[in-house]
Amino acid sequence: MKTGRFERMTTSNEFLILNFVSIVVLLIVCSFIVIGYAQPGASQVAEPESATDAPVASDLDELLTTVYCHCGCTRETIEVCTCSTAMNIENNFRDRLLAGETVEQIRTDYLDTYGPQYYAVMPVEGINLLAYAMPIIIFVLIGGVVFVVLRRSTRLMERTVSENGSRELGHRVSDETVQQVEAELERYKREG
Repeated sequence: MKTGRFERMTTSNEFLILNFVSIVVLLIVCSFIVIGYAQPGASQVAEPESATDAPVASDLDELLTTVYCHCGCTRETIEVCTCSTAMNIENNFRDRLLAGETVEQIRTDYLDTYGPQYYAVMPVEGINLLAYAMPIIIFVLIGGVVFVVLRRSTRLMERTVSENGSRELGHRVSDETVQQVEAELERYKREG
């Protein structure tokens, strides 16, 4: 009895399917193992000691990311700077927030003391308005250029089509070619 080509394919396909299923099951088991090991580590994350620590932490984070350190190192926010001055400023900000001062009061006092160049967020006033508006202006200009180019190319195509009288410019097949194809087809039918 001859074994057909398709019979071997089904056997090999069954083998491939069995291997694929076993690999998927192995990946699922491994993912459960990884999740099981990750959960105990996640519960060890430090949680706020009281309900007042959460708002203070978010306010402190806002202050640390919006003000540059005045230490003289590189121009970095207090959150990123690793010098002792940045740590002292962070402790000062935390103490003032716990004392009841607002983020704006602390930031204004800091900027009044060290200067507006230490403000990490560019205020929306004066020449800074141009910096905020430039992306929009550039986007509008690029859109205008694309519109003009597309409009010109459309007009050029319309003009070319109207000059030639038909949209099927290069799609016409000559009578000679049709006759040659028909002759080849007839010869093929006679031979086969």
